[in-house]
Amino acid sequence: MEELGHKPSTLETRVAVAPGSDTLQTTRTKGFALIGLAIAFGWPLILLIPGVSGFSIANVRDDAVNIGLKWLVVAGLCLIVFRAQRRPLSEVGIRGVRWRDVLAAIGGAIIGIVLSGVASYMAAIQPSVNDLQEIAAVPLSLRAALVLTAAICEEFIYRGFAIEELTFLKSKRWLSAVVTWASFTVSHGLPDKLSTALFVPGTLGAVLTMLYLWRRNLASCAMMHVIVDAVFLLILPAMVK
Repeated sequence: MEELGHKPSTLETRVAVAPGSDTLQTTRTKGFALIGLAIAFGWPLILLIPGVSGFSIANVRDDAVNIGLKWLVVAGLCLIVFRAQRRPLSEVGIRGVRWRDVLAAIGGAIIGIVLSGVASYMAAIQPSVNDLQEIAAVPLSLRAALVLTAAICEEFIYRGFAIEELTFLKSKRWLSAVVTWASFTVSHGLPDKLSTALFVPGTLGAVLTMLYLWRRNLASCAMMHVIVDAVFLLILPAMVK
């Protein structure tokens, strides 16, 4: 009789199908997970290399570098999770969208914008009119690409991939969420040398992480991310242009 206390995940089942080879398969799969996590958590450091940069939203070159690097990271992680590990889409949060997921994304965006506004006020880092005008000077198509890239790539990297891979490595799910939230927050604070500027991405990252843990749907998180970034990169700059 099978034990009812633990139901192995699809990946756990897949790596233990052949007697005598399960240990090797599990080791290889965990090895790929560790490589992927190193990429997921370490890629922002590339932007710190002199001459690379990708932090200034008002700089067209930096925006192009940011967009290109994120898609390269996602491509690499996709090779690991879908090719090397052969995991199904659903195991990294890629699944159909229901109306509850849409409502959750809208609700999360409202909460995130309100809380980030409070965090911005507390950290005294509210954007000035000059800041918004500089952003508005960047071509609209490029800013739209930034919004979509951040929503799709960052949600896949930090929520879908990192949380699920850390959990697969026997980490508790809540701990996996905390680690990835911290990495997401720090990656957005690198250009500001980890100052109080962490408050805003930390707040939004916390809401996005809780949304993923609740819905386990990357599309819902991406929708929330799009709404929030669109407000700051598309709507507000258009109002002061």
